[in-house]
Amino acid sequence: MTLEQAHQPSFWGGVYAFLFRFLGPADLGDPNEPPPAKIPVAAPCPRCHKPMAEHTYVDTPERKRLRCPA
Repeated sequence: MTLEQAHQPSFWGGVYAFLFRFLGPADLGDPNEPPPAKIPVAAPCPRCHKPMAEHTYVDTPERKRLRCPA
């Protein structure tokens, strides 16, 4: 939302226009910064340290459970 859009006749538009004077636009960081490193797809299981592709998920009424291949 730009400052011009904030000057619409609404309560929240007025609040945004007031706060924009002090806070300014959103801080999005350095555009030249490289993206964060991706997590490898074949990450090991935190419990048994085997590949996650060997595991199965069991659906229970409360939640999903991870079943190790051990």
